[in-house]
Amino acid sequence: MAWTRYHFLLAGLMVTTGSINTLTTKWADRIESINRDGELRQFDHPFVQALSMFFGEILCLVAFNVLYKVYSKRADGSEDANKFTKGNRSFNRFLLFIPAMCDMTATSLMYIGLNLTYAASFQMLRGSVIIFVALLSVGFLEKVIKRQQWTGIFLVIIGLVVVALADVMSKDTSGEDFGRNSIITGDLLIVLAQIITSVQMVIEEKFVHAQDIPPLQAVGWEGVFGFIVLGLLHIPFYFIYVGPPFSNNARGVLEDIIDAFIQIG
Repeated sequence: MAWTRYHFLLAGLMVTTGSINTLTTKWADRIESINRDGELRQFDHPFVQALSMFFGEILCLVAFNVLYKVYSKRADGSEDANKFTKGNRSFNRFLLFIPAMCDMTATSLMYIGLNLTYAASFQMLRGSVIIFVALLSVGFLEKVIKRQQWTGIFLVIIGLVVVALADVMSKDTSGEDFGRNSIITGDLLIVLAQIITSVQMVIEEKFVHAQDIPPLQAVGWEGVFGFIVLGLLHIPFYFIYVGPPFSNNARGVLEDIIDAFIQIG
């Protein structure tokens, strides 16, 4: 299928918004504010950031419901014709639970990794998801990877190797004072997150795509499941002591949501 201007627009928006996402998250990580102990610390709260992402996904469900009501009031079948609301709206919500858990795990790992390495490395290493999706698609979806696609995957691998070597061999000149072990750990966590993300994509393709679920609903319900589960996990995270470099909050625990809200305040 030949690409249209709409497809190029979507691809460009994905790259642009993805870059903005990385830069703003890293910017938030580097902001310093007073914590619950009255000390000036950087905002090191990756799980709170992941929770915020799921809240944003829930807003997609709100948007869907608003649009559906608007189109339904027209009484002309618009709700079944508009691309934002058409599709199977009466589906089993729990089909999206496993993809949501994959999303929750991958996002949390990525935000932890982002605290340990450079934003540029984070953005580049996220491209490794292409490799893992391709391999899993061949094994579980019986997809056939074309020659030009294998060429693209090979080029991505070369790019990832270059990024990894640059992170290991170069000295820190950014002023962020990353140690080599920190950078390697962060990079590995980001790549691990891409493996989990690829599992999520393959599951969605195999079990969710055939259901013809409206995209806003799918994203929204994944946000609901992710927000509830991750929100509950903040309770044990509050009591798990890990210390630096995996934690730089006031109490040295895996996540201190109270400290996060104090710093936001």
